[in-house]
Amino acid sequence: MRPVLVILVLLSAMPDTMAAPVVKEILIDRYGASAQDAQLFNAINLLGAVAAIPLILTWRRRWSPERFVIVASLADALLLGAMALPLGLSWTLGLRALEGVTDVIVFAGLFDLVRRGAKGHVARGLGLASTPLMLGLGVGAVLGGAIARSGDAVASAGLVFGVSAVLSAAVSVVIMARPPSIGPSEPCEAARAPGPSSFGPLWPGLAMAFSDRATGGLITGTLPVALGQILGHSAATRGFLVGLPLLLMALGAGPAGWLCDRIGSLRVRVVAGVVYALAFASLPFVSGDSLMLGLAMTVVGLAGSALFASSLALVVGPVDSTIQLAAFRGAGDLGFFSGTALCVLLLHAFGGESPSFVDYRTLVLTFAAFHAITTVVGGTALAIAKARAAEMARSR
Repeated sequence: MRPVLVILVLLSAMPDTMAAPVVKEILIDRYGASAQDAQLFNAINLLGAVAAIPLILTWRRRWSPERFVIVASLADALLLGAMALPLGLSWTLGLRALEGVTDVIVFAGLFDLVRRGAKGHVARGLGLASTPLMLGLGVGAVLGGAIARSGDAVASAGLVFGVSAVLSAAVSVVIMARPPSIGPSEPCEAARAPGPSSFGPLWPGLAMAFSDRATGGLITGTLPVALGQILGHSAATRGFLVGLPLLLMALGAGPAGWLCDRIGSLRVRVVAGVVYALAFASLPFVSGDSLMLGLAMTVVGLAGSALFASSLALVVGPVDSTIQLAAFRGAGDLGFFSGTALCVLLLHAFGGESPSFVDYRTLVLTFAAFHAITTVVGGTALAIAKARAAEMARSR
């Protein structure tokens, strides 16, 4: 993977999470918004991914991935910069929805460049690219929180959008100054709608991406609350336990992609998915022991490191297009949003205003079962499709 692509992926990922730690300052303190409006601020950005797909279908008939990234990142920078202005709640939410569209387009264009440059090692290339992606998300959240803690909270919240806009604009500057020079783009491959990849039907990989991000929403949103309020773990312990699997996922994604190219993405995905679900299901049973909980989270992180690269490779394959990448990103974003919202709804249904440890345990086991079922059903569908394709090839 070319160093310039590492830089581009890292820069593009950081603005995605910079606003997350300062939603209170951005909306509640600045505009007097409600807590529901603050939740909508995050959700509307994720749902904007759906609108990106018809745009990609239209524009990629004429544009290369490089031009795609340049235009979309500049548009993203303008939208982020506009949100730094005191526009009011409604305009800020509207711009946030549009920024979700440009963000997905940048992601799809960059990962299409990664795919084209992989030269027969698609899973390894995508896995290596996911490391700066995840690191950028983590660094962005830390940077956003650091900016908001410096000086006036409301003014700092506006500064968060300003820095995010600069980072997005830097993506276009870098790619214009140092184009990846991967080679000619396939002129027609992106113009078609999502269909079967070279590994089989598209829906299993998208379902897997959905379930992966849904459990991720539980880990980052609900688990810290349970660890603090129910189990009494300190803030430092909670931060370590939540950050550990995310760090392992980032560092292990590249080796996992290499393994996918060696033994097959489907095989890696099914084994890693089952191990991930089992480790995830074990969390409530070891949550009282910090050491055992740390070991369980380590297994979650190591198994999770193989999920992104393998499922992405199953969706994209070596010759498919930007539209598959956008669909993958959209499925993941929808999964994260749905998982986060479902946690709130289920906990309220289980335990009302004061959920107990049993309620949290039921929630974790429900998500673990859903993830395992998705892996088994999707993996079986892809295995059947692969067997049928091989049989048809032999009969010719």
